[in-house]
Amino acid sequence: MTRTSTPSNASSKQQQLLLRLPDDLAQRFAQVVPSRLRSRFLLNLLRTELDRESQALAQAAETLTALECGQAGLAAESAQWTEASLTPDDDSDFNTEVFEREFARAQAGTQDA
Repeated sequence: MTRTSTPSNASSKQQQLLLRLPDDLAQRFAQVVPSRLRSRFLLNLLRTELDRESQALAQAAETLTALECGQAGLAAESAQWTEASLTPDDDSDFNTEVFEREFARAQAGTQDA
């Protein structure tokens, strides 16, 4: 997929996307949606599906929160984690220099990818 930024007006930026579709799907799309309406069709489809995904995630988070609130043990454990502060004495095996070196190496690896 290729993306290029193309400004449409001063207040909103848009990106042009190149989609690769299987031949059968591309043919159905061309038959069903007139060429002048294809961008709007895809835009509406994407917005609808992404909104649905966001709503599903929000509902799952609300359900999980409600379940956790009903469990006294989980609430107490969450409070302990929230109030906890780590000191060097908490983990005598922890080596700050090694951690920082490995973290920097990992960060460099993700930036190269």
